[in-house]
Order: sequence, then C-alpha cells, then structure tokens
Amino acid sequence: MSDYFDVDQFSVDLTNCDREPIHLLGKVQSFGFLIAVSSDWIVSHVSENVGTFLDVEAEAMIGEPLVRFFSQQSIDTIRNRIQTLSLHSPRERLRDLPIAETGARFDVTLHVIPETGTTVLELEPSRSSDAQDEELLLVRNALPRLARHESVQRLCQDAARYLQFIIGFDRVMVYQFLQDGSGEVIAEARQSRLHPFLGLRYPASDIPKQARALYLKHPIRLIANTAEDGVPVTPARNIRGEPIDLSSSILRSVSPIHLEYLRNMDVSASMSISIVINGRLWGLFACHHETPIVVDHLKRGVAEMFGELFSLMLSTRLSDEERRSDEEVRRLTNTFSASISPSSDPIHGVTPVLREISKLLSADGFAIVIDKNRQTYGSAPSDDELVKIVRFLNTDSGNQIFSTHHIGSAFGGAETFADRAAGMLAIPISRSPRDYIIFFRREVVKTVTWAGNPDKPVVAGPNGVRLNPRKSFEAWQKEQRGQSEMWSGSDLRVAEQLRMVMLEVVLRFTDEVARERKQAQERQELLIAELNHRVRNILSLVKGIVSQSRGTNLSVSDYINILDTRIQSLARAHDQITKQNWSAASLHRMIEVEAASYLGESKDRIRIVGDDCLLEPEAFATLALVIHELTTNSAKYGALSASAGHVDVTTTMEEDGIFTIDWLERGGPAVKAPQRRGFGSTIVERSVPYELNGRATLDFELSGLHAKFELPRKHVKPAPESTERPAEPDAKRKRDISRQIESGQPKRFLVAEDNLILAMELEDLLLEYGALTVDVASNLSDAKAIAEQSELDFAILDVNLGSATSFPVAEILRERGIPFGFATGYGENLKIPESLGDRCCISKPYDRDAVRGLIHDALGQRAV
Repeated sequence: MSDYFDVDQFSVDLTNCDREPIHLLGKVQSFGFLIAVSSDWIVSHVSENVGTFLDVEAEAMIGEPLVRFFSQQSIDTIRNRIQTLSLHSPRERLRDLPIAETGARFDVTLHVIPETGTTVLELEPSRSSDAQDEELLLVRNALPRLARHESVQRLCQDAARYLQFIIGFDRVMVYQFLQDGSGEVIAEARQSRLHPFLGLRYPASDIPKQARALYLKHPIRLIANTAEDGVPVTPARNIRGEPIDLSSSILRSVSPIHLEYLRNMDVSASMSISIVINGRLWGLFACHHETPIVVDHLKRGVAEMFGELFSLMLSTRLSDEERRSDEEVRRLTNTFSASISPSSDPIHGVTPVLREISKLLSADGFAIVIDKNRQTYGSAPSDDELVKIVRFLNTDSGNQIFSTHHIGSAFGGAETFADRAAGMLAIPISRSPRDYIIFFRREVVKTVTWAGNPDKPVVAGPNGVRLNPRKSFEAWQKEQRGQSEMWSGSDLRVAEQLRMVMLEVVLRFTDEVARERKQAQERQELLIAELNHRVRNILSLVKGIVSQSRGTNLSVSDYINILDTRIQSLARAHDQITKQNWSAASLHRMIEVEAASYLGESKDRIRIVGDDCLLEPEAFATLALVIHELTTNSAKYGALSASAGHVDVTTTMEEDGIFTIDWLERGGPAVKAPQRRGFGSTIVERSVPYELNGRATLDFELSGLHAKFELPRKHVKPAPESTERPAEPDAKRKRDISRQIESGQPKRFLVAEDNLILAMELEDLLLEYGALTVDVASNLSDAKAIAEQSELDFAILDVNLGSATSFPVAEILRERGIPFGFATGYGENLKIPESLGDRCCISKPYDRDAVRGLIHDALGQRAV
C-alpha cells in the first residue's frame, strides 16, 4: 500500500489497494517536466528535472514570478487558453509553443486544480508536426471499416488492430469490465512472438476503484518507462503541509506496486485509453510494449480521439444488440398475447413462450406460480423448495424483478438444490396474491481463466510488507461452487419486457374468471402504471430520435452505406488509372467495371456503343463518380429497377475534338423530375460543367432518363484500335495457387507496408486464405525486428517504407532462407539490389490473384 497509510491498521487483502492515494504520489515521469503556479503566476511547484529542459534549476524557480523564465507572449497564450477550460474539458493543450528566448519549443498540457486555483503546466519537447494530417487520416480511414461490423466482437477486434498500427505498441487489448469489477480481455492485436492474453480474466483489484475513477475522468494514460520510479515534484508539500494533487496530470508517476506489476509481465511501457459508454467506464484499450516508448503529444491526441469515436460506435452496436433482443422478445410475446384466451389454463397457455424465453436467457429451467398453482420445467427446485423461494420473494414489498447468481447468499438452505438451481431471475406478474415467473440457472463449476491468483498474499517484496503483485501470469483455474452465470443487463431488459406483457395477459384472463372487484381494481391500477411507464419510455425514445436526427434526412447506417459505395466507386476508378502509372484509361472499361460492381451478372443491361476514348486522370475520377450515381439511381428508381429495363450508352468523338456521352434509359417505370436536388443529382448535373468545364443536360422523359455530357478535348484522347483488357488467370493456375496457400504452407507471414488501409486489406486477404499469423510492420525498424526474431514462412515487402526501403529486411530474410516478394507503387521501374537476385514483384493496389501469384511464383523460384 501507499506510504500515506499504516498497513497494520487494516485487514490486508486486495481491497486495500482501493485506499492508495495514487493522485498524491508527488512524482512525474521524466519525458516531460511540471511547473505549477499560483493564481498570481508565482511558481509554487516544479519537477526536479526542469534543468534537463530549461537552463534553470528547480530550487531557483520556487517563489519567483513565472515571467522570469517564460516570455510574456507565451504566458499570454497560456492565459488565453485557460479561458476555454470547462467541466467537460478539464485539460487544454498547446502545441509547439516557444516559452523562452532560447528558441526551445514545447507541447504544453494545462489544467487548474479547483480547490487551490493552482495552474499546472506540463511540458514536453515538441516533435515534428509533419505527420499530423497523416495521423488524422489514419483515424478517418478507419471509421468506415469499423462501422461495417455488426457484432461487438468484430468491432473490438478490428479496433485493436487499427490502434496497434497507429501507436506502434507490441500488444493492444480491448479490456472489458464485468459486473463484479473484474475484467476480461475480449480482443487483442499482438506481435506473434508474444503469448496471447485473449480470454484472460483479471481480478477487480488489479484496477482499484480510485484508478477507475481517474480513467473515467481522464481518458488516456501513458507510462513511458516502467523502470523509472519517477521524478519528485518540489516542494513535496505546500505551506499548509499538503502534497500537490496530480489527479489531472498527464505526467503523473505511477504507484510502485503497479510498476512492479507491469515489470513482472515483462512490460516496459504501457498506455491505456478509456472506453466510456453513457458516462460509465465500460472498458479500456490496454497497450503494452516490450521496450520503453514515448508516444508524442500529437499521437496521444489522435489515439484519444480514436477512443472517443470507438466508444460512440460501440455504444451503437450495444444498442443494436439490445434492439434485436427486444424485437425477439416482442415477437414471442405478441404471438403469445394474440393466442391466449380467457378460457384457457393460464399455466398451460404461457408455457410455450416461456420455453423460448428460457433459451433466450440461457436459463436451465423455469417455474410458473399463479395463485396456488405451481409448475416447474427443466432444472428447477422441488415443489417444497419452490414454496420456500416464493415466501422469500414475498418479503420484498417493492414488487420488482429480483435477480441473483448466488441464491445461497440471499436465501438460507439453498445449498440443498444448488446443483439444480444456483441462480434465479424472479419476475412478479401481480400484486396480491404474489404470482411469479422464475427462471433458474444451474451451478456452474467455472473454469475461469485468470491471469494469475486473484487472492494475492501479503509477502515481503521490494516495496515492503504489503500486497505484492503476482510473480507468475500463467493461467490457472478457480472453481466457483454454488453460483451460476451472472444475469446481464440484457437479461434484465428481457425480463422487464416479459413482465409488462404478462401483466397485461394475466390481468386480462384473471378478470374474466371473476376475481373480486377490489383485486381487479388493484390489478387495473398496476396495469395503468405499467402502461404509463411504457408510454413515457416511448415518448423519451421519440424525443431522442428527433434530437439525434436533427439536421439530416439519413440514418447513420444509410449515410455510411451511401458514402461507402461512392468511395468504392472512386477506388475502382483510381485502380484503373494507376494500373498504367497514372495515365489515361479507357472510358468504356470504366463503365463496364462500374456496371459489373453494382449489377454483377446483369452488367450487360448497360449497353455501350460508339467510340471509346482514354480519359485523363483528372477527368477519370470525376466521370467515374457521375457514372456511379447514374447507375445506382437507375437501379433504385429508373430503368435498371425493372427486370426488362436497360441503359444505352452512346459515345462519340466529334470532329472538333469534343467527346459526347449519351445516357438513355428505357424499359423502366415512368419517370418524373425530382422535387428536390440531392447530393447524387448535384454530382450528375454539376460535376462535368464545374470541374471539367464541359456541359451536362438531364431530360426526365416519361419513358426514361436521358442524360448527355460533353467533355472538352483536353480531357480525352483517342483510344487505340484495340484496348487490351487485363488477362484473367486461367482456372488451373488459380487452383494451383489456392492449394499453395490453403493446403498448409505458408502459414506465418510478415507484411511490411506503411499504408494502414493497404496493410489491413492484405492482412485480411492472407487470413482469409489460411494464414495463422500475420505480423504487420509499418516502418523499417519494426520490420527488421520481426524478420530477425519471428518464425516466418513468407514475407511481402513494400519497397518503400516511409523514408527508407525494405531491402535491409530482404537481406535478413534471404540469410534466414525465408521466401519473400516485393510490392511497389512505382510500376515496372523497380530496381532490386544484385545481392537479392531475381525477386518476384507486384504492383499496388493489392489484388487477390496478384498476391496469390506472387506467393506461387516466389515459392516456385525457391524450389528451382
């Protein structure tokens, strides 16, 4: 525990970690320095390493005006930024700030301690800002890919991979907090040489309560070097004898116990990014590195932004899962409500739907208690035991749903039937007499895979007689008897929905069998209360939808889908003009590719006749988007939406060099001009005139859309007599290549690629065709480390890795006898060093057949 407490005062167990005042340790990490000033800008605290960064010692600054050490301009800049601090943004950042006449520039993070009015400045040497746009582009490119995942698991897994690529840590985990405070690694991206932590469970004490509170308040935390104990802040206590509160400090040092904990895991640096859902700490991105690493000011900001955007996406996915569960319960209960009749036996009538609900809740059995009638199904207590349970439930006057995963902790004598019912979810469906539907779960002798013993003993360690972190992280199993799986929040939502429907049904048929008027009136009051509750929920939902939809006519999903198709269209266009080193490409081929992409086997419904031309690159992308919008609009509303409809595209090179494109739709539904112009129609009407200085006319004829475009001669040139089409690999070669990858070898890959999207796509392609591990490196240093240390079967190397080439990596692979091939964005102009011999090479962007062919050819060369 901390030096601020006497260990002997407490019962020493894991909960004592919650008492350690980690925000009052009085030290900072050495990759930056701290200066605290009073409200009149007199220096009150300084970290002792200030002399490393400024030409002044810490003691000389205490009690002096800050203006003696900072320029007045820099102080004015800091004061202005303080004005933007708020409860929602307790910290502010300044980048590349010159603070003195020496010319030294620093990135500054500042906050104010509310209790004392002290302003805390934390400074780090500025690093190059050249990568700012690239860093932000990584996050922007990640969003559409992450948004396409419907499941929480896939979303978390891809997010871990993206974050690892952005920050360069050896391991990035998505760590979810469970209901009992423990945590589990539910997704992981790691270098293949590291042991997996996926699925490991960590006790609640590993992240104490006060640490979790800080994670919620401040979403990002970096420990640059676990071997450092921290740099003291002087003076240790102020004039009132109080240590400085570093709760909001980004440089704040770490508890010695936590540092020892990380070192025992062979972790030299770590970073955490909070995942916050609806104001609650749902989990963390936990990042580990085997060597010390300082993630600079800019990249931390990008990582923090990624965490916030991911939290929003995760919240949406969790809501979607709840909605799907709600819909399933609604479907079941609606069927039941419509089929039950007042004259039927209530227990018999409700049983079929409860069997389905039981499966939805992963329950092992259930009981129905209506009046004095009781019936059990599946694994459940006996009738006598059920009577005792009902009496216990009747003691609760709140008439609320009751759930427990350990009946024995709430109800004496439950150990006699724990093998049949260890957990229960009781749903009251009336007031008096108490009627219930109760779901049961059997005892689960859990084999929870912990990351170590959660009952950590008190032993003498380097930090004295106190709780000592685990020395071994080998998984072990802890049995939990007398307990079931915990009931989740989703389970309770299902129970609440069932309760409302059952209240309606039970009240309906009990009224029909002539219950006493008073009892019927009470049930009616309860029903009104429940219906009122439901109406309030519906009104709140409508209000939320109206609020969230303000300013847009599209759902987020529709927006993402539309945006994705338009981006894909541009990507296809880009592929075609980069095949020949950014040269003009065929218009006819572009239309055919767009038709095949959107219409598949029905692509021949777009018929092209007339002169072909080669479009210059600057015109190609513009026209590709126009053709995409015409195609998609026709498929939704025009000729292509009808089975007999078709589109005739006539292209003509006029004598004056003007190139015309005539788009004529026939055989579809009747057409009328749109009442308003959307984004798509704006692209069709205005792109060619505004971007290419051409002409565009649209005629919404009743028989079908007629569009005509005229392109100036500077954007086009005649096509060759016969425009060659890319040759398709023959079937036998495809089968041979597939067998090479899918039949067992190679299985372990290195991908050296400095473009995030290309790296992710290539990784997915290799995993799809049987790869067991794919280590991705974005720079020369990481690629060399993987090539030297990891077990590999094949490597695909981007020739240019940032400012370096991958040839040194190739030399390592050649010496180890590992086959490899190159990829390049420079067409056929690649020159490989003679020492590497003849090597196979493919051009970007990556294509499935090209990658397969590269592996096939490289392995063939090796065999020869």
